[in-house]
Amino acid sequence: LLTDKRLLAFLTFIFIVLTGYTTVNNAIKSGRQQGYAPTQPIKFSHAKHAGENKIDCQYCHDGARRSKHSVIPATNTCMNCHAAIKEGSTYGRAELTKIYASIGFDPTKGAGEYIEDYDKMSKEDIEKVFSKWLKDGFAADVEAGKMNASEAETATSKLLEPVMAQAQTPIYWERIHNLPDHVYFNHAQHVTVGKVACENCHGNVAEMEVVQQYSPLSMGWCINCHRQTEVQFKDNEYYEAYQHYQTDLEEGNIDKVTVEDIGGLECQKCHY
Repeated sequence: LLTDKRLLAFLTFIFIVLTGYTTVNNAIKSGRQQGYAPTQPIKFSHAKHAGENKIDCQYCHDGARRSKHSVIPATNTCMNCHAAIKEGSTYGRAELTKIYASIGFDPTKGAGEYIEDYDKMSKEDIEKVFSKWLKDGFAADVEAGKMNASEAETATSKLLEPVMAQAQTPIYWERIHNLPDHVYFNHAQHVTVGKVACENCHGNVAEMEVVQQYSPLSMGWCINCHRQTEVQFKDNEYYEAYQHYQTDLEEGNIDKVTVEDIGGLECQKCHY
């Protein structure tokens, strides 16, 4: 039976179809896994910053309002606050010291100061700076009898290793949201022109300790959004070219205008 040419041809056909379907289906999902939450080089809590401290998304991701990309915040943005706030409420000095090691900030000197010619500084000298800073963080626990000097030394060494790995090196954040290269998406067009809230696509980041991909970011998801989302004409100069729609709305000829109505489903809008 297994040597029957018709059966072999049929099984080969089924194999090719299943293989092709699996390959294409996995390729479509590539880079946009819903729920993806990678471990980052620094334990940054959006729940703490965006939630508890009410920091606006665009303070850090300022590219979202003015460019295609939302941009990863520069370390200098972190230092706007953390030149003064040197200890975190959850991890103490451990995670913030990685930022200092990356940018070359010496927190041991009073209010702190940037190290001159940091890029030329030896690893041994850098280690002395941050070893002292981390060890001093355990001084109160040693004084209170919660740990002895030897335990403080061990704890310091444990924290120092990842700090030194970050020394004189940019912080390489793991990208979470990623679209295929043939897809065009412009943050400014949605945030500034369309008045779309960050939470619409990224979920309630203010409650995320570790950020994950909230939306599927599939073509169907984008299309459905364009079909359902109403255009915000009021006080929005970007839509002055669609005066006839505004007139129809005012006269009651139509109930709403969606993104689809102004060309939001045209292929070349996203696949240029």
